[in-house]
Amino acid sequence: MKSRIFVSSVVEGFERFRKAARQGILAVGGEPVLVNEDFPSVATSSRNACLDAIDSSDVFVSILGERGGWETPSGKLVVEEEYERALVRQLPILVFFQSGTRDAAAEQFARRLSDYVDGVFRRNFTAPEELQTEIERALRVILDTPQGRAKMPSPKRDYFAQPYTIQGMTMLRFVLTPERDEEIIDPVRLASEAFRRRLYEIAHADGVGLLSYEHPKTSTIERDDLIVYQTETNRRHGEGEHVRVQLSGSGELVVDANVTGRVQRGGQFVGLDSMVIAVEDIEAVFRLCFAFSAAFYDEIDQFKRHQRFQYNVALSGLDYRVIERNPRSHSSYPVSMRNRGVIQAFEEARWITRTELRQPTSEVERVIELLVRRAAN
Repeated sequence: MKSRIFVSSVVEGFERFRKAARQGILAVGGEPVLVNEDFPSVATSSRNACLDAIDSSDVFVSILGERGGWETPSGKLVVEEEYERALVRQLPILVFFQSGTRDAAAEQFARRLSDYVDGVFRRNFTAPEELQTEIERALRVILDTPQGRAKMPSPKRDYFAQPYTIQGMTMLRFVLTPERDEEIIDPVRLASEAFRRRLYEIAHADGVGLLSYEHPKTSTIERDDLIVYQTETNRRHGEGEHVRVQLSGSGELVVDANVTGRVQRGGQFVGLDSMVIAVEDIEAVFRLCFAFSAAFYDEIDQFKRHQRFQYNVALSGLDYRVIERNPRSHSSYPVSMRNRGVIQAFEEARWITRTELRQPTSEVERVIELLVRRAAN
C-alpha cells in the first residue's frame, strides 16, 4: 500500500521542479498527487478539487519558489490555503525553498512557513536535481514513522460469530473493510439526517437496488455505527426482501440480506425455498452488495484514497436446505442432519481492488463455488 504524497506549488513556469518532486516521491515508493498534471475533469471547483486531494493524502509537500502565485478570494495564496488544509488534517508537512529572491507574496508566505515556533523546518534547493534528492531524503525518514506511514487495517470485530438472522430464512452476510485503518466518516456526519438520506439514495439508485422504495426502513445508531433496516410488513412468513446495512466511521460495511423468499416461483414450486437455495438468488444478492459498496465508495472517496479492501461472505440459517442452480421440484430431497451454523466463503478475508468492486463477476463465481462446496461437506 503506497503512501499518497500531495505536492503543493505554483504550476506555471515551475514544471521542471514539479517533475523532480514526482521522481523523488516515486523513488521512495510513494504515490505522487499532483492535481494539475494528473487529475481528470471533475464536477467541482478547482479549489475544492485541490483541498479534497489533500484530504486523500498521507503527506503534504510544500515547494516555494520565487513567485507566490495566484491569490484566492480569501486574500490568501492558493498554496497557503493548501498548507492550512494540511494543518487541519494534521498531515506530516515537508517544506522546500528555492534559493534566490522571492516576490512579496512568496516572501510573506515564506516567513510564515519558516517561523521559529509555528513554522516548519525546511530545506533549500537550486536545481531540480537537488529538489529530487532532498524530497527523497525527507520522505525516507517520514515514511518510516507511524505518523507518515499508511496504516493497514487493525483487527476488527468478529462479524461472523453472530450474524443477523430472520427466522426461517437463509441469510447472506457481506463484510467489506477498507485497506487503510483510519476514520473515513466523521461521527457527527455519520449520525446526521443528511448522511442517512444520502445513504438511502445510493442504496435505492438504479444500478444498485440494494433497497427498494416499496418497503419500509428504520435506522439507528448503535456502538457508533449507523444501522439501517429494510423490513417486510405485508408478506407471508419467509418471504420478502429483508436488508440490514451497518456502517462504521472507519468505512467498514456489513450487509445482511435474505437469499430465500425473494423469488416466488409459484405453481409446483411452492415451498421449494424450505428445501433448496437457488444459486441464482445467492448470486443476485451478492451482486447487490458489490454494487452498493462500489457506489458508496465512489461517493465518499471520490479521489480514490482507498484502492483495496478486504471482504468475506457467509451464509447462515441453511437448516436442511441444499444449494442448486436453477432448482426444480423433486419428490424427495437430500437433507443434512448436521448443524451447519455459519458457512464462510474464506477462512481469512480476501483482498479485492476497487475495480473488482465494479466488475465482480470473477469474485461472484469464486464465492459461489466455495459456498456450495462448504455447504455440501
